[in-house]
Amino acid sequence: MPFESLCFYWAPSVLNMNRTVLHMRIDGFPVAVERLRDSSLRGRPVVVCPRHSPRSLVFSASAEARREGVWEGQPLTLALKRCRRLVVLPPDEKLYARAGAAIVKVLSDYSPLVEPGRWGRFYVDMSGMERLFGSLQDAAFRMRREVAEQLRLPGTLGLGANKLVSGAAARVIQSHGDLYTVPQGSEASFMAPLRVQRLPAINNRKDRELLRELNLHHVHEVADLSLMQLAAVFGKRAAVLHRQALGIDDRPVQAPSSKPFVLEEETLAEDSNDDALLLGLIHLMMERACRRMRQQGLLPRTVWMHIRHADGVDVTRRMKLPQPTVTDRLLFPSIQGLYLKCSARRHRVRYLSLTFTDLILPTQQMMLFDLPSENPKEEALVTALDRIRQQYGMMAVGWGRMSN
Repeated sequence: MPFESLCFYWAPSVLNMNRTVLHMRIDGFPVAVERLRDSSLRGRPVVVCPRHSPRSLVFSASAEARREGVWEGQPLTLALKRCRRLVVLPPDEKLYARAGAAIVKVLSDYSPLVEPGRWGRFYVDMSGMERLFGSLQDAAFRMRREVAEQLRLPGTLGLGANKLVSGAAARVIQSHGDLYTVPQGSEASFMAPLRVQRLPAINNRKDRELLRELNLHHVHEVADLSLMQLAAVFGKRAAVLHRQALGIDDRPVQAPSSKPFVLEEETLAEDSNDDALLLGLIHLMMERACRRMRQQGLLPRTVWMHIRHADGVDVTRRMKLPQPTVTDRLLFPSIQGLYLKCSARRHRVRYLSLTFTDLILPTQQMMLFDLPSENPKEEALVTALDRIRQQYGMMAVGWGRMSN
């Protein structure tokens, strides 16, 4: 029996053998946002740091401040000694959160899975998006251009097989507006010359001092050690550290909890290109998703379809629904059309997913079943089906298409 799951949660990105993750990095993000609010700060050495204590640490520093020897994590007293003309601003986390949310909104037009990291760090799962946007490099530049034009926040881009590699790629770029792409299969060679501090597993001063004592300064030096040697120093973390040194990172791109979506997925027991079978599975996935959205009182405005073929090729398409609805018979024609756009390749299919995004609450003027194209009979039918399934299970009753 095929694996199936129904969820309404912030799902991790689907693990796939050809993942592609884009990382957008806006250097000195808090300072950059402060300069949008006060243009007089441009060109001046600026840091964001709480001033309630002389031992406060610099939260963010501008490029001008760094040229004066001021860096993030530095005590404020030392920063003021190194740069007498330093402008110190108190952090405004609500402002930075609003700016981050605005960037996520722009990036979400290109993927349903966008994860904001620390200030000015954004991960976008672009797996299978070539069929939708063409070249991923071109799509990345369009994303950067839209963020720069709409929000005046220029950034650098990294494209790789996972979050670790794409994040490192975006950081090694020296000038704004550049893109560094790490080809599939070259992750280990890309990571090799980097400093060990770029590995997420090295996350505290004690680890950095320990590596310095062991004369390990670059990633390739860690990768050359055996797991037994690393375990003698780092214990249980040795395996993770070794994988990261080889450019391996299984962490999924996770959407922020403030933006709900409904994901339905099916992994076929046997690979198939039988349209009747695949459309039957898609119809079942849609039914489950619609039932959950009806229970939550939500309407979708966008639907994404992801197909993974047996040869590892991913295809993703999206569609803006002409009318938000959770009525199966009204929604399925749109989803069927989306499937036809995704199924141009006649290779067998291994995995299917439907993701419903841009969820909204029905207004008083637009009740859940009071849409222009619906009628009381349709409403009564869907309600009756929901009641039967609630009592006897999802497979107790279904549409005729599922009998194919």
